[in-house]
Amino acid sequence: MTRKIYVVYGSLTGNTRKVARAMAETVGATLVDVRREALPKVGPEDVVFVGDGVYGGRPSQAMRRALSAWALPMGIKAAVFGTYGGRPSQLAILEKILQGKGAQVVDRFSCLGRDWFLLGLVGRGRPAQEDLQAAREFAKKVVG
Repeated sequence: MTRKIYVVYGSLTGNTRKVARAMAETVGATLVDVRREALPKVGPEDVVFVGDGVYGGRPSQAMRRALSAWALPMGIKAAVFGTYGGRPSQLAILEKILQGKGAQVVDRFSCLGRDWFLLGLVGRGRPAQEDLQAAREFAKKVVG
């Protein structure tokens, strides 16, 4: 079987979408927006990246709802990523959800994103090109 790679993301402001796109383009992954699409059926040899922004210290409700219904094969390789304005507190929650479904979370990535909830004053210009390049390198490392 051929291994497939999926970048599953949620993004209210566009920050995490930019990072997800950069990663997906780099590793030839299928991009899946949890707000618009059903999560794919994945096989044990596939790789999944799961990312979201931080909303009230957690991943978005859309992401939490999608992940709770997603059937994952035991031991599937996964990585979490996201953007943040204050701190990347969503990553530990995403990791815990995925591990609870039997995924092997191998790494995590985060970068500052422009925080639109604080009038765009935090993280202006982020994620920047260097953030997107770091996301590309992260994706390549995880896919190996």
